Amino acid sequence: MDTQLNDTIVAISTPVGYSGLGIVRLSGKDAIKIAEKIFQPKNKSKIVSQLKTFTTHLGYIVDEEKIVDEVLMTIMRQPHSYTCEDVIEFSCHGGPVVLQQVVELCVKHGARIAEPGEFTKRAFLNGRIDLSYAESVCDIIYSKTKLQNQLYINSLLGKTKHSIEQLVNQIKDVIAELEVSIDYPDEDDVKTINFDYVKEKICNVIKNIDSAIEYSEKISPILYGINVAIVGKVNVGKSSLLNILLDYDRAIVSDIPGTTRDTLSETIIIKDVPIRIVDTAGIRTHSQDVIENIGIERTKNAVKEANVVILMFDASTNITTDDYTVVDTISAVENVENQNHYKTIIPVLNKIDKEIKIFDTNDLENLILNLQKSGSKLYPQLNQKNFNKQVLKISCVTKEGVEKLENAIVDSQNVAKTQYFSTQDAQPELIVTNLRQKEVLKKAKTELEYIHKFNFIKQTELVCEHLRYAVKELQKIVGSKDLTEDVLDIIFSRFCVGK
Repeated sequence: MDTQLNDTIVAISTPVGYSGLGIVRLSGKDAIKIAEKIFQPKNKSKIVSQLKTFTTHLGYIVDEEKIVDEVLMTIMRQPHSYTCEDVIEFSCHGGPVVLQQVVELCVKHGARIAEPGEFTKRAFLNGRIDLSYAESVCDIIYSKTKLQNQLYINSLLGKTKHSIEQLVNQIKDVIAELEVSIDYPDEDDVKTINFDYVKEKICNVIKNIDSAIEYSEKISPILYGINVAIVGKVNVGKSSLLNILLDYDRAIVSDIPGTTRDTLSETIIIKDVPIRIVDTAGIRTHSQDVIENIGIERTKNAVKEANVVILMFDASTNITTDDYTVVDTISAVENVENQNHYKTIIPVLNKIDKEIKIFDTNDLENLILNLQKSGSKLYPQLNQKNFNKQVLKISCVTKEGVEKLENAIVDSQNVAKTQYFSTQDAQPELIVTNLRQKEVLKKAKTELEYIHKFNFIKQTELVCEHLRYAVKELQKIVGSKDLTEDVLDIIFSRFCVGK
């Protein structure tokens, strides 16, 4: 989006729909002038252009002589506003027709419709907020859990900016110290520079960056959720499990094999973590049904994208060739995609409300343990000694064991540890909460690690050059002149129009 800071922009800042109140926001050099043309104070002695900042006034939105709505108008004069510009907010009745009329009147008198995130972008470009603050505004708006909100609030409180500034200053101190030896090579004081101590300072910065990267990976399940695919042969109870986890009938359940032909997905919250559950089409060894085979291909895609695969078996029957086909399908996807390092498989025995026959032979034990030996990550870790007791068992009829399964989904991704680390005392100094920030940290770390290849005494200029590159990277987290318009467009395009 082209930044036109001279324009006055307008947008509805509340969600679309019917509500008690709705807010229309104006920002820019002509905001007060436009408000004066369309707002008529109930106290006719008041003049909009003479109203004090941070005051609210009752009146009417008027289109020439026609009253459109009775509203409260709040005036916030620059630079003490969200955008650092003159800002007017009309608190109207929350009907979409009314709000749209107010916007159209503002446009009629000189404003233009704001682009996504343009209010917050102006706040950034005008220097009121840094980029990490801006990103956290969007994240807080779309946060789904209290724990997400708790993590995003750090940037809003300025902690990210403060931590980045500390790291940048530490690197700049090292640069300043090294540049002395470049500018004044013959001075006696230069000989006293302790290069080992300088290297130690750089290592401490790298250590802090490592802590931030490690922490960002720990909190990733909380911020981005866990993708879970329920996989098994036909008629094993996958759709029943989805319905129980959702606590309503989302999927059709019947005794007819192959009822589910497509993937169904819904999101739930377990232990303050967003979980996207995907119910997949049942897999069987031979099927002549074209639609069913398409569903099986989509099952493979669901396995490919999953962080956790619930591998479901029917406890009331012995292991069948279809069960082997299911396991082979999961293994083939893992081998092709090489995702063993993060995909977790949770074997689950369903229908324990019936007579349990699955342990009549060692087929299940051999199947699961061979899957584990092949390199697949299983949760919990199983062994022959206590296999029957360790494997998770549930009933989609009585709901026995379902809560234990829910806990296993979260615990398998180390989210329990993450919740412990979410306490203020255990958090690292620097916290980053999105992929862009984490990638910037990795680039800065690469620059800092690279300098250890140089001779600090003979190649001091090269060392300083890479230290400067590291500084530039770190400054991209809070915003710098090196950020292109394209990068800013990507960041602010995630915002709703009114923010």
